[in-house]
Amino acid sequence: MRRLLVLMALVPMVAHADFSLYGYGPRAAAMGGAMTAEANDYTAVFYNPALLVERKDVNFGFAFQYAGMVSNVQSKDLARPVDCTLCTSPATVGTSLGLLFPLGGVVKNRVALGLGVYLPTAVLLRLHAPSQDQPYWYRYHSNPERLQLHLGAGIKIVDWLKVGLGIQVLANLIGDSANVGVDLFSKQVTSGDINAYLGTRVAPVFSLHVTPWKRLRLGATFKYEMRLDYRIPATVDLSGIGTLGFVIQGVAHYSPHTLQFGAALDVTDDFTLSLDGEWQNWSAAPSPYVNVSIDLSGPTLEGLGLGSALDVQSARQPPGFADTFGGRLGAEYRVNQRFVARAGGFFRPTPVPRQDTQGTNLMDATTVGGSVGVGFNFPDPLEIFQHPITIDVAGQAHFLLSREANKAATDSTPSYAYSANVYGVTAAIRYDF
Repeated sequence: MRRLLVLMALVPMVAHADFSLYGYGPRAAAMGGAMTAEANDYTAVFYNPALLVERKDVNFGFAFQYAGMVSNVQSKDLARPVDCTLCTSPATVGTSLGLLFPLGGVVKNRVALGLGVYLPTAVLLRLHAPSQDQPYWYRYHSNPERLQLHLGAGIKIVDWLKVGLGIQVLANLIGDSANVGVDLFSKQVTSGDINAYLGTRVAPVFSLHVTPWKRLRLGATFKYEMRLDYRIPATVDLSGIGTLGFVIQGVAHYSPHTLQFGAALDVTDDFTLSLDGEWQNWSAAPSPYVNVSIDLSGPTLEGLGLGSALDVQSARQPPGFADTFGGRLGAEYRVNQRFVARAGGFFRPTPVPRQDTQGTNLMDATTVGGSVGVGFNFPDPLEIFQHPITIDVAGQAHFLLSREANKAATDSTPSYAYSANVYGVTAAIRYDF
């Protein structure tokens, strides 16, 4: 029984920083994430795997990232405070690394492989599905707290055309069974077993890169939806009375089908502009809330006419999300061979409808953001490495515009208004071998 209770307790504790939220690497973060046609290092494994083949040397990078939220959630009824346990998302702290490896031999300069990994510092994976009457930030609360793995390959078809293939890797939390036997008359647990595992989930990525003109580059990337499914079935055999069976299941860490397309233009030899558009299929998103079903059955209960009277099923309410179309803009100015300045911005509409309905309190808002950053390189002072070492630094701010949730008087949650700002910094070291 103790093992069963431990497994049940894991649901709120175990639950994408998320590269799509904060960017993969300081260069991308500083340029607003407009990298579909412009990623020129290991970060291409996430933004556009086709671009991996553009690099001729082995490229490695290691980055540190921090992001924190300042939120404002206010009840519109002074007599009824909002449960603000989750009104501010926890800070996101993590490290990432990447590797780009061009292949040699007969495919030299034709095929390159890439690897990207993100590691949260506190946990490898957090699954948190809050209660439906608790307002919480849908994108920011636990979504960044997950191990991310991206693998990709870039292939040059001709000089002006490259294609890319990749995969995203996540895990599912699956419980095959948790069975407990209980003798109520002797107050003893007579048996108990549990079987659960983390299953691998893989989603494909397809990309394209075209260079119609020396100074103009075009790119497109399609990412299949990614999600973490969790399911924990359990059975308690109450000797002489009946069987209590229940299932806890749901979906977390959901990211929809995403189509990104971008252009990068070298305005001069030293100045580059990049522009991205992004469509996301949020209308297919499942509910982020836990689904619980309880079934109490047995000969004794059937004889009393209570075979299904005590069964319980949690209410299922589709989230009603809408597809979104957002944009990103980036600029990079190469001051000289040693120093680079960058800036960017983005617009991200929210897929989440107004939360006026009872039984749902997902906080999200249309977001505008800005970012700046610098990069510089220098020879290794210890003369261990032959090539220069590159350092990149970036800062960003997300401004989640104000929204309201107007609840009915009978709702357990009062009407409230909310907004937030998110600030982040990231730094990385890169090297070409």
